[in-house]
Amino acid sequence: MAQAPEEILDAGQQRQLASSLFNRVWDLLDAGDSRTPDQTAEMIDAAHASRYLWRQIGGQEQAVIGEWQISRAYASAGLGAEAVRHAELSEQLLGDGLDCSDWIPASVHEGMARALLAAGDHTAARALAASAVVALDRIADPEDRALIASQLAELNLD
Repeated sequence: MAQAPEEILDAGQQRQLASSLFNRVWDLLDAGDSRTPDQTAEMIDAAHASRYLWRQIGGQEQAVIGEWQISRAYASAGLGAEAVRHAELSEQLLGDGLDCSDWIPASVHEGMARALLAAGDHTAARALAASAVVALDRIADPEDRALIASQLAELNLD
């Protein structure tokens, strides 16, 4: 019988580390074309590490967001197949009847559109981006809505 792994971090430390890794991924995503190959590898590793930690202490909403961020890291790295795989995981988790923040569905659709673009499927990406635009109307907070709208605007769907 397998034993549970020994606790290395308490829940508070784990939450802080998971958040720090999540934020580090965003810093590296924001670096864009100035990111080095080593930083790209760090970005992907940090996204997976953050998701791993949240898997232990978070709920399904954190799981959706974690898979979405991994997908975004892979898309930014030009690894379309992996981006799509993690975007699909994010969609599956969301589709399990998750009661979540109102911005998450739009973000998940945007993430799938981005992943599909990275994989070269512009037709499917346009369809998912259209779904994200519809989901924007369900977001109550204007700042959340504007953020996801700006992420959609980044996509080159022409």
